[in-house]
Amino acid sequence: MKLVLALTAFLFFTVNSSAQKITGIWRGYFSSSNGLYREGIQEEMYKYEIQIDQQPNNGIKGVTYSYKSTVFYGKATFQGIYNINSKTIILKETSLIDLKIGDKSEPCLMTCYLDYSKMGKLEVLQGTFISINAKDKGDCGSGKVYLERVPDSDFEKESFLAKKAIPKSTSPTTKLISPKTNLPKQNPSTNNSLPIPNKKTVVPNSAEKKPMPVQPKKIELSPKSDQLLKAEEVIEQPYTKKEHVETQAREKKAIAVPKVLVDRENKLVKTIVVDEENIQVDLFDNGTIDNDTISVYHNNKQVIKHGRLAFNPISIKIKCTPEERLHELVVVAENLGEIPPNTALMVITVGKKRYEVFLTSTENRNAKVVIEYIPKH
Repeated sequence: MKLVLALTAFLFFTVNSSAQKITGIWRGYFSSSNGLYREGIQEEMYKYEIQIDQQPNNGIKGVTYSYKSTVFYGKATFQGIYNINSKTIILKETSLIDLKIGDKSEPCLMTCYLDYSKMGKLEVLQGTFISINAKDKGDCGSGKVYLERVPDSDFEKESFLAKKAIPKSTSPTTKLISPKTNLPKQNPSTNNSLPIPNKKTVVPNSAEKKPMPVQPKKIELSPKSDQLLKAEEVIEQPYTKKEHVETQAREKKAIAVPKVLVDRENKLVKTIVVDEENIQVDLFDNGTIDNDTISVYHNNKQVIKHGRLAFNPISIKIKCTPEERLHELVVVAENLGEIPPNTALMVITVGKKRYEVFLTSTENRNAKVVIEYIPKH
């Protein structure tokens, strides 16, 4: 009998010690199909951050932040429960601590139904929410929620996080982003777009075979998007032929506009100005995986064809040059998925900077993002 009790206690301890701790900071967004917080808007995207304090009995409490530039900002307290077996969370906002909204808007409190998942080093909470008017308890709409564990807050850390160390499982999120931003620096020999590895070979050989007053040097043409932006390298001829080379490059850029970009509206979602030449673009499904499929055009050339949005990103690399500074990315919906419309999260990484853009496309409208490269002086 004692042996059975000891074994039961051991198994209970093992299960609980291996259960995932969700204390920490989670940030992402929620999308409202009913224009939550603003009247007359059919689809709205808001940033959403929650700071969770997991209790010994697997109850949870903490605060939420909802914000969207200067349109509105709200901070609320919440309580909820985390089921360690099904890895599901019910999170209910209980009261508003701080609020900034427009005159025609009404404050709302959300109840979120979230699922925890871990894909490699990425930890995610995602699901749906419903909401009620904080004043009259009327319906405020519903939508989707997507959050990732992050090490730092966009606001102040709550006291329960300041006292506790963030769990070790938060560090992989930082490590996940870091290799992307440092990839060109870590592997210069494998990046064909960098002129450094071959420069020593090309210049001396050219100079040895045929000395010229003007030394040949290597220049880069604009990245070819149909090869997922692998730069094409050429040897620059003497000055008399330089104009010819540049003219050829300009002629190659003259690409016919695809029919789908002509027939549909191309709505500009965001313009981003960068000062570094290496750009990483990742596209995810912005919530529930519902078989959204997209094609992507870079400067009118198709670089992604019928890509399915999921947890793993669809990735594009862009190499900017002084000759080609403007990069236009157009996301085209190939279907509307199981939950219309077609929605995506675009993450643009430039050096240590990270931009998040929420995209919505339909059978009549594409989503466009413009990246402008202005080199450092």
